[in-house]
Amino acid sequence: MSIKFVPILRQWPSLKLVRILGVVLVLVASIVIFSKPTSKVQEKLPISSPVQKEVNPDEPPLKLKNIGVNLDYYNPETNKAGDFEFTKTRLEFNRLFMGFGFVIPADVASSNKEKSNPQPTFIVPLGTPVRSLVDGVVAAMPTLWSGDISIQVTTDGKMQKWIYETEHVRNPKVKVGDRVSAGQVIAEVDNFGNSAPSGFGATEIGILKGGQKPEHVCPFAYLDESIKEETLKKLTFLFKSWEEYTGDKTLYDEANPIPGCLTLDPIEG
Repeated sequence: MSIKFVPILRQWPSLKLVRILGVVLVLVASIVIFSKPTSKVQEKLPISSPVQKEVNPDEPPLKLKNIGVNLDYYNPETNKAGDFEFTKTRLEFNRLFMGFGFVIPADVASSNKEKSNPQPTFIVPLGTPVRSLVDGVVAAMPTLWSGDISIQVTTDGKMQKWIYETEHVRNPKVKVGDRVSAGQVIAEVDNFGNSAPSGFGATEIGILKGGQKPEHVCPFAYLDESIKEETLKKLTFLFKSWEEYTGDKTLYDEANPIPGCLTLDPIEG
C-alpha cells in the first residue's frame, strides 16, 4: 500500500505561516494589555513624600555660619589673631573677649547690678568690619543706649521668636528688608559709647529668644557644622595665646565644654 505525502508537503509552507502569524498576534495582545492606562484606583494612590526634619521650637532655626568678626590663630609676627589685635593697652577686665555668661561687676554694669553677659563681646580695632552671622533678612536696626545700633536678622525679615544680633556697630551697609548672607560685611565696630580704649571698639553678637521674658542663648552652642570645629579650636587658641601674652593664666577656663560659653543656661535680657 502506498501513501501519498505530496499534498501534505505542499501544505507545509502555509502551516508555517499560520504559526508565525499566531506568535505575532500573541505579542501584539501582550503589548496592548500591559500598556493599558493606569486605573482610577491606582491614580488615587498617594505618592510618598520625603521625610521632613522636625523643627524644634526651643532651638534657633538657623545655625551661625559666621561669628561676626574674623578670628584666626594668633601670629606673633603681626601681633594679630584675625581681627583681634594684641595690645599692652589697658583693657577693661584685661580681656579681648568676654564670653557668654561672663559676670560683669555691678560697678561697671549699665544696670548698676552684677549681671551675666548675655552676648559675647569682642574688643577689636575701631572700624573693624562686622559680618552677618547667618543667611537671612534684616528685620530691624534699633539705636542702642550707647548711641550706636544693633542689626537684627531673622529668617524672613519679620520680628520672629528667634533674632540674630550684631550690636554696637556704626556705618551700616544694609537696611531693613535687605537679604544678607553669612559673612557679608554689614557694618563697622563702634566705640561702645566711648567706653572702649583709644583706637579700639567693642561689638557683641547674640541669639535672642523672644517671649514674655526675652532671653539669650550662647551663640557658640549653635555653630553650623561647616565652621564649628575650626571656630572652637581658634577660640581656645585665642584664650591661651592672650593669657601667655598678658602673663595671666587665670583669665579663661579652657575646660569649658564649649569655648566661649561659661554657661549653657539661657540668660534673661
